[in-house]
Amino acid sequence: MPIMIYPEKMDPAAVSAHAAEIANVKNPMLASLCLITGSTLGGSKEYLTSIINAKDVDKLEYGESLCVFSPTGSGKTKAMELIIAALSSDSHLIVLANRRICKIQLLKDFVKCQNISGALIEKIKVNDNVEVMTYQEFARKKHKYQGKKLVLICDECHCFAEDATFSLHPQHVVNFLNSNLDNTKRIYITATPSDVLPILWDIENLSDKPLCPFDPDNIQHFLRVTPDADCTRIKHTYIMQSDWTYLKFAVYHPAKRKELAEYIQKFCAQGKKALIYINDMEAGAEMQELLGDSQRIYSSDDKKDEIKKIALQEGFDASALVTTKVAENGWSIHDDNLSLIVAETCDMVELQQIIGRARVGRKKPREIQVLIPDYDLSLLGNMEGKLYMQLSAFQKAADNPDFALQYLNQPNPYVCYDAILKKPLVNRIGLQQLRTQLNHIRALKTEEQKNSHAFVRKVLETYGKPTEGMEELFLDYDITKACQQRIVSAWGKYKCSNCDPDALKALKEELKAACNETGAYPKELKSNIQIDTVNDILLFAGIHEIVSPEIRRFEITDRSSSALSADV
Repeated sequence: MPIMIYPEKMDPAAVSAHAAEIANVKNPMLASLCLITGSTLGGSKEYLTSIINAKDVDKLEYGESLCVFSPTGSGKTKAMELIIAALSSDSHLIVLANRRICKIQLLKDFVKCQNISGALIEKIKVNDNVEVMTYQEFARKKHKYQGKKLVLICDECHCFAEDATFSLHPQHVVNFLNSNLDNTKRIYITATPSDVLPILWDIENLSDKPLCPFDPDNIQHFLRVTPDADCTRIKHTYIMQSDWTYLKFAVYHPAKRKELAEYIQKFCAQGKKALIYINDMEAGAEMQELLGDSQRIYSSDDKKDEIKKIALQEGFDASALVTTKVAENGWSIHDDNLSLIVAETCDMVELQQIIGRARVGRKKPREIQVLIPDYDLSLLGNMEGKLYMQLSAFQKAADNPDFALQYLNQPNPYVCYDAILKKPLVNRIGLQQLRTQLNHIRALKTEEQKNSHAFVRKVLETYGKPTEGMEELFLDYDITKACQQRIVSAWGKYKCSNCDPDALKALKEELKAACNETGAYPKELKSNIQIDTVNDILLFAGIHEIVSPEIRRFEITDRSSSALSADV
């Protein structure tokens, strides 16, 4: 009789029981991490401090870590404040932020000062033993902390993957973590863990086993290939659930800039505000010109003062703000007028981060409309080509770093000279992330060839929205035409029926639904509609026939012959 050997503390019954608890964790890799490390899940209406507090960090030994995967607006700043307050005076805490605007907002929240000037905010010191800096700043002076005891809060840690395609600082920080594991306590925080999970596992894994996706239908296999909890430095995973019911999606075509601009202008004319993310300076400039009166942030270098102002007031003055990757994640906009977000990206992590810029209450969120692009095969092909060229450049530098170091301009995102190691440092994370992105685009292309609107369908499925009838979400969707088509269809079914009272009742219900659901008919139909209204609706659809009541049947009569009979 064969004997199955499972990792210590894990058996089929325990895994099955725990799997039921994490049923809402849709990401198979994240579900696997929850099972290995143990996990605590918070509800979509709760805040992070309900499941994690400073004592959880105090329990950590140097060399250990925690993962906190919490959506935007779930109270992670408050949780960090409690951690800071509970730290002993001999602990040195560094909070890392992935953008300057995030650093400014963290400092503002930590010091509880609402009226501080932009010139002073970055000079503030939270405590003698607490520092707040960007990952870029930490990468530049990481040698100062080499070998020292540190508590590191890696906020928005998805930047390890996301920023690696255009910068070397994620590779610098990851290398520092790898060489200082026993000297640091690490808390990884992000709302979008999917892309960064493999990187975190590589840092924290003590075995040679990879993090395998959890398959609830094959627990036996999962247990055979899954490392034991003792094989990772991660001691616990905290997850706050998301509620996406407040999101309303619409779809536009990226090539139809004028149509998009007109829609935004009409929306903002109602006193609302729009955040427009287009990670391309030329396309962003075109959109800004079409919009007219709007703000823009394309880089942190030419907009330092404006970035500080937006960070401190947690909002922008114009009706619309056009931005690129510099302000795509981590920062908060607390403005009830921000109700429209344009997210021109094919990256699901970027999309979720952009949506998260608009802060809404977790208990009673206001409705946010999100415009997403419909990428056809041509546009996906262009993305594939650009990614392939970018990946080729990374690969050439990785294959011959000495040559790249000598002949490529510095700084570049591929390779740099490490003065401590006295050898080239290659951006391996960026290389892997580009491969992941290229595979994502190719998978979308394959799906698009089988069924159009593949990206739109993927977004709707991710956020739990129905994909049936999604054509109605397109900005160029003709509601009048759609309504008329439904009326014609309902009338065709009635004509093929016995035209009895039951058939008439079914016709009325279909006509009422067509008119109310599309909003194209001039009147809202609330109760049982009369035959005169039925005939008016038919005329609205261009149907020149009417329902005329007879003793036993509701007959179909030509509208023109009916009029002629009346004249006679």
